[in-house]
This record gives sequence, structure tokens and C-alpha cells, in this order.
Amino acid sequence: MRIKYCIWDVGNVVYGYSLDPLHRWVAERTEKPEMFAERKGKFSFNDYMTGRISFAEMCRNLGSFYGVPEEQGNAAAINRALFRGVGSYYQETRQAMAALKSKGIQNCLLSNALPVLSDTAGVDEFVPKERQFASYDLGLLKPDPAIYEAVRRRLGCTFAEMMFVDDKPKNVQAAVRLDIYGIIFNPQTILAEVSRVAREERPIINSRGGR
Repeated sequence: MRIKYCIWDVGNVVYGYSLDPLHRWVAERTEKPEMFAERKGKFSFNDYMTGRISFAEMCRNLGSFYGVPEEQGNAAAINRALFRGVGSYYQETRQAMAALKSKGIQNCLLSNALPVLSDTAGVDEFVPKERQFASYDLGLLKPDPAIYEAVRRRLGCTFAEMMFVDDKPKNVQAAVRLDIYGIIFNPQTILAEVSRVAREERPIINSRGGR
């Protein structure tokens, strides 16, 4: 049985991503710098990433968590900071997607995504919209096994026909436990890794993925 689909994460796989611009904005406006220093990086976007709350509510929650006074322009400023976190696109990922497409393996996306960044992937030439899956549409987050099952159902394949690439080991390990071939993203090796898998009839489960 051959791999039919390669599922790619987005942040730090398709492009680099950092919350540093957001944290700089918070640091300039918090009324409780000691609390911000203690809590930096610990704010949970989960309710927003799963579509349970609006962007405006998420902004209010973030401000409260970090001691930022509520002001009219906060939401717009947070939006700009989140977009500034989008870094350089990995040409290695695009090359790997192109290589898989040439071999008849279909590229897909699966991201624990902030809805405001929904159009930033920039890989429509390799991944049609109907194969771009996000946490806010599915109401689930990686590494919950249910999110991989939701994608499998939409693709109409078996787990053994899927390959999954993510920068977070826990997300890859969760996929591997379902019999998905897992790769922890490394831009220096990704093209060689996916090309090798594309040649194999049924690749051995990648030990780096946790099996």
C-alpha cells in the first residue's frame, strides 16, 4: 500500500512563526510587568483556535491575562502583531510539496490555526482549498486523535495511506500511534525524507515519530 496523502502543518513548517511581536506589544502596554514576565508565553489560544470564541473575545481574554488595559484599538493592534509573527516561507517545504505532487501524492494542510491567519499559507498551487484543514473548522486540536480521524474521513483513505509532517514531536507521535507515517520537520532533510517515502510501497514507521 502506497502513501496517497501528505498532511503538512503550517506554522514553522510552511513558514516560520513567532509570537515575539505580540509579546513586545504586550510588554509595552501591560500595567503588571511582573505578572507578564511570569506568564509570558502561557496564554492559551485554544478556544479561539477551535472556533469557540470570537477574535474580539480572545483579545479581551489576552489583555486580562497579561494585565493590558482594555482600549478601543487593542484588537487591531493584536491583529497586526499576529501577522507580523509570520516569518519567511520555507522553500524546502515548497520543493518537497512539488516533488510529492509530481509523484501523484496529494498535499494537504492540517494546522492548529488562528483564524485571522487563515489565508497566510500561500500554497494553493500545491494544496487546493478543499484539502486545507484547520482546527477552527474541525473544532479539534492536534494532538487529539480525533482530528486525524476527521481528516482521514474527509480524504476517504486509510491511516496507512497518510504521511504527516509537523514540527512538534507530540503531534507527530499522536499520528504515528494511528499508523500514519510521521516526520518531524527539519528543513535541511525534508525533501530527502518525503522523496524516499514516496518511492516505497509501504514505508516502515518512522522511529522519530515515536514508534
